[in-house]
Amino acid sequence: MSPRLKRLTLLVINSVFIISSLYVFAQNPKLKKGKVTSKNYFEQIAFEFKKNKIVIPIQIEGKTYRFLVDTGAPNIISSEVYKAIKPEHVINISAKDANGLEQQLDVVTLEQLQIGSVIFEGFNALVFDLNGSSVFKCFGIDGFIGSNMLRHSVVQFNAEDLLLTLTDQPKKLGLNKKDAHKIKLIGSQSSPHVVIELNGKKNGRELVLIDTGMGGFYNVSKRNYSIFKSENIFQPIGESTGASSISLFGETSKSTQTRVYTPQLKINTTAFQNIITQTTEDDSSKIGAELLNHGIMTIDFKRKRFYFKSKLETIDMSAPAIGFELTLKDKFFVVGYVWDTDLQNKLQYGDKILKVNGVVLDDSNFCKYVLKDSVINSEHRFDISFEDHDGSVHNIIVNKKELKTILADFNYEEN
Repeated sequence: MSPRLKRLTLLVINSVFIISSLYVFAQNPKLKKGKVTSKNYFEQIAFEFKKNKIVIPIQIEGKTYRFLVDTGAPNIISSEVYKAIKPEHVINISAKDANGLEQQLDVVTLEQLQIGSVIFEGFNALVFDLNGSSVFKCFGIDGFIGSNMLRHSVVQFNAEDLLLTLTDQPKKLGLNKKDAHKIKLIGSQSSPHVVIELNGKKNGRELVLIDTGMGGFYNVSKRNYSIFKSENIFQPIGESTGASSISLFGETSKSTQTRVYTPQLKINTTAFQNIITQTTEDDSSKIGAELLNHGIMTIDFKRKRFYFKSKLETIDMSAPAIGFELTLKDKFFVVGYVWDTDLQNKLQYGDKILKVNGVVLDDSNFCKYVLKDSVINSEHRFDISFEDHDGSVHNIIVNKKELKTILADFNYEEN
């Protein structure tokens, strides 16, 4: 089993400070191997940014591959890359993904890998059958660049210009120390964590994982929420039993989660207002790659500093929301969690979505809808055809609700 760090909880007057227990993907000292042989490097790499996934070209043995940049994971290579380069085998370890699913994976040593002209030598990686996952196969990726490979560098993500900057010369980035927050590099893979502020009816602080592999903005771990709940930092706005995420090792099992609202979340000097999110089974709360749509993020692994620069000091995240979530199961879109009480007697977890506003969703166009913006995000009114657990087909009309209506449904009152 992967070791876990203990959670430390400090209650202060009108404030809660949480250091979340660490959820380590594969806690093993072998992941700290490797070095960057390049010196005085300043490399800018164009990246793809589909569905908030950062994909860059890398070179191994003269061949170019597509790797996802994931600061919440260690290095991973696909089974196909493993067969092509035949790296040295190090050990077999037990690894857990973000949903707690567990597999035995091989650890191998990558003799050399290049990102642009920057040379990395002797880094270890896990081997996983990425093409065995229908979702990862859609993205066409060959591996992950994880935080254990980035830990010797400064990494800047600029989604507006689609540029990733990799350097050991942070002065060239024009960073201001006054804008920096300290980060903690936790575990053998040096996972970057930063403290954020949460402002509800009371105020709190939370140490969260900066996870560029997560497409969303912010998720709160269920254990942290249980502490914050008594302090009125979050307002519950729905509870449901179901599932809504696909992680590396497959579909997550059913669980009961809570959809929550908080008036403000502050990252460095930028205040994000009107946040709706949900609890998860993760030990760590997370900030994901959706953040990159609002500014430039820089992680200085060498000096343990975190920067986020937005054009706006305050960003309103409120938007009309639908009362349920979609997830993926057996290459079909199915109902995940149902938050709206009016819908809970109509939809259930696992109901297969057949059509949305006349658009057929099936396995023939699976990757098309994995890679494009969700049909649920693009409209306000939906004519949904679905098949229930008994095989019966039903049609319902669902409308999105404004934030003020959702909060009124749950009797939320401002301070």
